[in-house]
This record gives sequence, C-alpha cells and structure tokens, in this order.
Amino acid sequence: VVVDVQAVRKLKRPIGLPELKATEALEDMKLVQRGSRLSVQPVTEEEWNVVLQLEKKKAPEA
Repeated sequence: VVVDVQAVRKLKRPIGLPELKATEALEDMKLVQRGSRLSVQPVTEEEWNVVLQLEKKKAPEA
C-alpha cells in the first residue's frame, strides 16, 4: 500500500508524545495506545482538531 501525503503547514511548536498521552481527549488515538508503532498512524479529524488546539497552549514543563 502506498500512501501519498503532503504537509499543509508546520505546527507552531512541537507537541511530544508525552503531551499527546496526557491529553484526555486523545486517549483513544491509535498513536498513544500501548504497543502501537510510531511510524504512520491514522488520525481522525476530531483528533487532529485537538492537536491544533494543543499547539495554541504553552508547552508543558519538561
């Protein structure tokens, strides 16, 4: 299977896996499920909208 993807824009800040995992609205996202591979994962429109909201927030302290 070949998937053709194209970047639309760069996020305003990096959003790391720990932040995604800590976001309750993304608890069912395939990317944050235990045992999932971090290569290519489907992201629903609803999940993507949550990620776009995260980029507006200040990055969590490391």
